Amino acid sequence: MKKTIITLLLFILGILSHYTLHAQQQINLQKAIDLALSNNPGITAAANKVKIADAKNMQAKSSFYPKANILSKYLYTNNMPGMYPLLGVSVPVMNSGAPTGDNITMHPMAPYMNLDRDLLTFDLNVVYPIYVGNKRKNAVESTEILHQVYEINKAETSAQLVEKVKTAFYNYLTINDVINVYEKALTQLNNHLALAKKAYEVGLRSEYDVLNFQSKIAGFESKIVEFKGKRTVVVTALKSLLNIPEDSKVTFVGTIDRFYSNIYLKKQLALSTIQSNNLKIQTLDGMKKLLNHKEKMEGAAQLPIAFAFGNYHIYHGKDFPPFDKTWRNGYAVGFGVKINLFDGNMTKGKVEEIKAQSAIINNYKEGMKLKLRFEYQKCLENITYLEAKMESENKNMALGQKAYSIAQVGYKNGVITNIELNDAQLNITKIETSIINIKKGLLIQHAILEYLNGQQQ
Repeated sequence: MKKTIITLLLFILGILSHYTLHAQQQINLQKAIDLALSNNPGITAAANKVKIADAKNMQAKSSFYPKANILSKYLYTNNMPGMYPLLGVSVPVMNSGAPTGDNITMHPMAPYMNLDRDLLTFDLNVVYPIYVGNKRKNAVESTEILHQVYEINKAETSAQLVEKVKTAFYNYLTINDVINVYEKALTQLNNHLALAKKAYEVGLRSEYDVLNFQSKIAGFESKIVEFKGKRTVVVTALKSLLNIPEDSKVTFVGTIDRFYSNIYLKKQLALSTIQSNNLKIQTLDGMKKLLNHKEKMEGAAQLPIAFAFGNYHIYHGKDFPPFDKTWRNGYAVGFGVKINLFDGNMTKGKVEEIKAQSAIINNYKEGMKLKLRFEYQKCLENITYLEAKMESENKNMALGQKAYSIAQVGYKNGVITNIELNDAQLNITKIETSIINIKKGLLIQHAILEYLNGQQQ
């Protein structure tokens, strides 16, 4: 019985262990970008704006179709006109314009307003605008441009989000690599400490050496804890960008070296290409096109409007008795023209306002181009500086590693002090950390260039 219980417990533990391993989701950079793009509320809002543009397009196209409506009323009223006889009047009988000498008495009828009756009307009306000064055409085209502008806004939101995800992801990988460098250095310091203790026991080294190594080890351990705290902050930021629960079990995977080795495979971006592909500039171009169509639509207010109409009607109860109970039906068709003669310069004022708005957009566009040029040149200068620094650090690393190897041999043989050994080791750690940060810096600069170029991946 006891064996069965133990087997069952082991089986349950195995399942739990398997679940725990699989619950820890691994996320690489591409998956992080995909999650951010699919979960971001800003992108969802931008997509809904595109739907608004499509709905406006449907509304604009509806003006090309005739409008039909039915109006029917049934009511009971007490003030429909009736007829009543007036006092008789003697009227001469005429023959070829001459009186015959005979008279007749006529009793004319007059309306009165207190006849109660029920009333029903039914009208089917159809109106179709034949000419409206190209308002409909410009309205449809403006909604199509609005769709493009909202798509560009969505792309801009995506590109900006991707740049933020890349920056946070590169920071995470950088901190990981720096922690690895410090842990490797810590291992070496512990080895040095062990050597120092042995040397101290046989009287070859002083207690100061042991205490010095212990002090350095404590400093490195403290630094590692600090970096791990920074990594936790970056993880929180990444989860926020990806819009995943803060308590979700995820591991971000990848290496700075792999991304760094790929950046120089990409084509160098020219300023003219960036200014052409930049999504903010494309948005301004789209807004200017929108204003051009709006200007044409407002200007068309002074043009005549031509329309055709038709009506079919059925009613009873509207005639004088005794015909008020008769059902009547009929139709009417026609053609109409409406001309606005003078609107107090309202149209002219609206057109001038739109022209001024268009001029402002041109100013914004020129300013945006200047800003892009500055940001582009800054990125190139940063890349040039970081590449030069990388070349220098690579040379320093070769020299530092050689110096450290010599220092290790010298320390074992009692030629140099522990301080010199520590300095040689710290120099290697400093150079390795610097190289990792340079790689991160280059990756971030290229991510900024890609964002300026409107790339969304």
